Amino acid sequence: MKHKVKIVIDVVMYFIFLYLMSYRAGRGLFLHGILGCFLFVLFVLHHILNGRWYSGLKKGRYRLARIFFVGIDFFLFAAMVGMAVSSVMMSGDIFSFSPFITTRFARTLHIFSTAWGFLFMLLHVGLHPHVLLERLRKKAGDSIFAYSYYLVFTLVLVAGILCFTKSSLWRNMLLLPRGNPYFESLRFYGEYGMITLAFCQCTHLIMRCLQKADGNRSHNK
Repeated sequence: MKHKVKIVIDVVMYFIFLYLMSYRAGRGLFLHGILGCFLFVLFVLHHILNGRWYSGLKKGRYRLARIFFVGIDFFLFAAMVGMAVSSVMMSGDIFSFSPFITTRFARTLHIFSTAWGFLFMLLHVGLHPHVLLERLRKKAGDSIFAYSYYLVFTLVLVAGILCFTKSSLWRNMLLLPRGNPYFESLRFYGEYGMITLAFCQCTHLIMRCLQKADGNRSHNK
């Protein structure tokens, strides 16, 4: 039951995050702030439900794959804190009581932390289908299905990377001008859906390389 609850929370967090990423001024800040608060509550609940993970940080060896895994979670946590702090500083509608109201710095911090937070969230999400993708790759083997698997994998990866280069996400990560943003919902969700798949694949590829490197190091000892 607990596992199902965690999955539901993770899925809801992803779609709320994605909706907030599609924010435009016409929607108003109040709803944006409310959903942002709800997202942060779910984020805290996610960490509470996965509290056992923290107790295991001091146990076991830190191989390359584990360092990558822990690093993603650390930077994701830092980005979420940056989003929360900048939200309190920037939103007068929800946090009018805050004595730290500012505009330019808070907006810059919010854009920067949100872009990086979304990226690290995708890398974190990619850790889950990694096992499934590895099983599919091994099951395909050298059969004719292997060609189909690698073809689809490559096409999705390339499409996601192209969507990433066309999006404003990487510009926000580097605090560059975004140009003229578009507000077509279908285009946005389709583009960011492909970005999500591509970065999950990137996590899978990185984990494969790191686990192989860990295996070679253990074999050479």
